[in-house]
Amino acid sequence: MGIFSFLKKLGKKKEIEEIVAEKLALSEIESWLEKKEEENKIKEKDILVVVKDKIENFNADLRTKIIILNEFDVESRKVENKIKEVVINSRLLYIAEVNDLMAKLENLKETKFSDFSKKIDKIFFDFGKASSKNYERTTILIGKEMANMKEVFKTFSKDLLEIFNNNKEISELFQKIEFIKLKLSLLNPIDGDMIGIKDMLTSLNEKINQKEKENKILLDEIEKIKQSENYKNMLEKKEKISVLKEESKSNIFALKQIIDFKALANFFHINEEQMGILKNHKENFHANFEKDDGRMIMDLIDEAKLSNSAILEKVNLIRTKIEETSNYQKGIEEDETLKLYPKIKETVAEVGDLKIKKMKEEKRDEKLKANKEELISSLKQELDKMNVEII
Repeated sequence: MGIFSFLKKLGKKKEIEEIVAEKLALSEIESWLEKKEEENKIKEKDILVVVKDKIENFNADLRTKIIILNEFDVESRKVENKIKEVVINSRLLYIAEVNDLMAKLENLKETKFSDFSKKIDKIFFDFGKASSKNYERTTILIGKEMANMKEVFKTFSKDLLEIFNNNKEISELFQKIEFIKLKLSLLNPIDGDMIGIKDMLTSLNEKINQKEKENKILLDEIEKIKQSENYKNMLEKKEKISVLKEESKSNIFALKQIIDFKALANFFHINEEQMGILKNHKENFHANFEKDDGRMIMDLIDEAKLSNSAILEKVNLIRTKIEETSNYQKGIEEDETLKLYPKIKETVAEVGDLKIKKMKEEKRDEKLKANKEELISSLKQELDKMNVEII
């Protein structure tokens, strides 16, 4: 089978593949690519066999032309010896370059079509650069034989160029496959991260539910305590204490109004210590009276002989209220709900932290989903060029 028949046959296969569009699931793409890559490697191998056959034929033609070139009798030409010498030396150098070219072509070991074509291009580029001057000098006396040599190069170059142009899709397909594989490889970590996020969200939801249950238990416990008789009694006592304190406050204020601070000041005006006590009581009577149940101010009143029945009655009433308040306070049991509120606060804070973490994970999941969709869209576009539809 000739080279062009072979290429024609490959072209027909490609034509059939382009007509038939395959529908594949995303999970099937990787194995499909492997199969496609193996098929392309077979095509690549067949093309390389053809190219190497061309190289063998090319080298055989060159060896024949070299024999003819070597046998050409330069000495018989009627030109100056100097010109003969230039031609003979140029012929030797040109033939050496051709032999070097053939050796390089025979030693080509590349198995990839793209690498093979690049290497051949370089070999011929280097040969053209190294041999052009000697070729031109040799043609001074050896025209026809050199033209025949050139024709061999021209025919080989034309054949190779046609092979490379007609089969460049082999290299392009490898590039497409590698690109799609890269895209697929980026999907796997995303899927792994999304699975990790899903597990994390499950764990966070469980922790949130657990903490909310703990919180409800604490709230139920508080409600249970509040419904108990002991708690209700405690509230009644606190309410009574509050009433007693307000009554004491009102009575202390009333006491201040019936005390003659001016007369007391006139009596103690030369005594700095007593005047200090009077000043403090006048400015903040309630606080200073409560400090010592009014003993200091009553001592001053008694010393100044300014006490009367109204003052004594108020003082006794106030002291009775204070004592009554103290008795109620002693009888108040500890509020058991106060121990639970810090725990509720702590639990609520933990739930808040967990929900923030959950929100961050959800945003991360949304971003990964967007990245995945973008990758899949890109994959669909690339696979569409290969007549493959992701379903």
